[in-house]
Amino acid sequence: MDLFFQQVLNGLMIGSTYAVVALGFSLVFSVMRVVNMAHPEFFMAGAFGAYLTIRYVTTNFFGVLAGGMLVAAIVGLVVERLAIRPVRGRYVMIPFIATSGVGIALQHLAERVFGSDPVAIPPVVPTVSYTLGPLSVTRMQLVTFAIAAILMLGLRYYVRNTKWGRATRAVAERPDVAAAFGVDVNFVSRLTIGISALMAGAAGVSIGILYTSAWAFMGLLYGLKSFVCMLVAGNRHIEGVMAIGLLLGVLEALVSGYITSTLRDAVAFGVLVVVLVFKPNGLFGSYSV
Repeated sequence: MDLFFQQVLNGLMIGSTYAVVALGFSLVFSVMRVVNMAHPEFFMAGAFGAYLTIRYVTTNFFGVLAGGMLVAAIVGLVVERLAIRPVRGRYVMIPFIATSGVGIALQHLAERVFGSDPVAIPPVVPTVSYTLGPLSVTRMQLVTFAIAAILMLGLRYYVRNTKWGRATRAVAERPDVAAAFGVDVNFVSRLTIGISALMAGAAGVSIGILYTSAWAFMGLLYGLKSFVCMLVAGNRHIEGVMAIGLLLGVLEALVSGYITSTLRDAVAFGVLVVVLVFKPNGLFGSYSV
């Protein structure tokens, strides 16, 4: 049982990151009906933003976090202006292809600037481990989970309880009706991309510091698994996306602990196949394209 609880704990830590990145996917699709395949590169931009902030600005953790999120937000707004806005409202595959191309370009741009090998990120959080009986967790794992929890709860509050959050929900349900009632749909779209990029950037900073490295292609695996979380949960309820992200992390950790770590990355896609067979719109429902 000690192994079980330790793996569940480890899974919750990484699953919280999946959930944060998946919420960005879900938010953008819900509001704009765009599958933003450049979203994983916002995650990567956050990690490199942390590296640049540590190297040239400050080693204070909160400063590093802000620097990484700022870089990710800038990248996100540039992608929105160049690749999403011109094709928004068209057949869903057009923005899918456009953002896929931009994502690939961003990967190779980062490879050109930072090199093809992972770049070491100096630790800015003391390497401290805490134990509770047989369970062990590092301080950075706790920080990663705390950041993810704050972002998830913050997004829920924003969507449910703020003026622009209500406008976001209105655009997600009926953009034409929302526009008729005076909602600035273009501003809501830009705001949505900015928020999703900030969240992905924060996740990238956390993972970059946790594993002390940033890599031009690091967004690929995290992005794919987060995309799977959105497909499995559906994009209608953010709580569902959160739950599936955490559950996926736990399932991967249990497979790694009890079977083999080589099958860990297959878990997400196995779950996706099963769910899409029986619930094509996701477990909690999806907005139509």
